[in-house]
Amino acid sequence: MSLTPEMKARRAREILEDDVFLEAVENAKASVIAQWSLTELNETTTRESLYHQCRGLDEVLRHLRTLISDWAVDQERKKKIRT
Repeated sequence: MSLTPEMKARRAREILEDDVFLEAVENAKASVIAQWSLTELNETTTRESLYHQCRGLDEVLRHLRTLISDWAVDQERKKKIRT
């Protein structure tokens, strides 16, 4: 079954309001940053990998927020068309 944009937006909001999910993301980011801070400047590959891990977590959050905002914009657009 394919989810509608509204269903995706609602689920994304539920995920972003889930304390366990948010704690997991926060802990994962803190771990990555802690690992990064322990690397030496010449450990470029490791530092880049950690950077990309942190960016990946940010990208997941951004995508969830985008699902919500895209649906909200679509609803506003539809409301304006009806009036």
